[in-house]
Amino acid sequence: MTLKLVSFKACPFVQRVAITLQYKGIDYDIEYIDLGSPPEWFLAISPLKKVPLLIVDGTVIFESAVINEYIDEVYSPMLHPEDLLMKAINRSWIEFCNNISLYTFQLTIKEKKNDFENTLAELLNDFDLVEDYINAKPFFNGEQFSLVDSSYAPIFQRLEFLAQIYKPIIVTKRHPKLAKWRDNLLSLKAVQRSTVAEIQSLYYQLLWTRQGYISQFLSEREYGKRSTKRFY
Repeated sequence: MTLKLVSFKACPFVQRVAITLQYKGIDYDIEYIDLGSPPEWFLAISPLKKVPLLIVDGTVIFESAVINEYIDEVYSPMLHPEDLLMKAINRSWIEFCNNISLYTFQLTIKEKKNDFENTLAELLNDFDLVEDYINAKPFFNGEQFSLVDSSYAPIFQRLEFLAQIYKPIIVTKRHPKLAKWRDNLLSLKAVQRSTVAEIQSLYYQLLWTRQGYISQFLSEREYGKRSTKRFY
């Protein structure tokens, strides 16, 4: 069986899949495309015109959560809990993660300080719910790494990138368990190997081209003159 992951280098949803593949030690190929000018072959096989795609022996699977479920069912070790109720709970928190991902993205495009701060407040309120649920010893389900961990790790990574130019976003005083969970995930080799080496620089380039409020904390000397063109 041959696996090929189709990716945009800075996509957090592709990273979810890459983390799962890396954690399980699965061999796969990866091809990066430019979503601003996608190749015709990609448009022909991607129903939503988005990444990730996983091509399995020529057959295309799309949507990161679905791809991760497939990988988990085909390759050991199983990352979903065996207990059906716990599995459903895990799936619920993966779905909840999509809402958090949206807020994380919106932080990069909100142009006014007030809108940025309101979005950040909504994000932190969502994190309050996660904080109330988790134990983070050391992962979402305890000792066992799961697909929930694969889903949240890219968010934590990007929020750390934002924190380095803005201010801490997940702080121990408000979210002690979440902060511990974040640190545990970002220290994993599977997470560290799930992106290109220049991911932080690419992320900052995206911030600059999106021209949101947060971009003012980047150096114009490094990223050049501001542009009216946006890249999502």
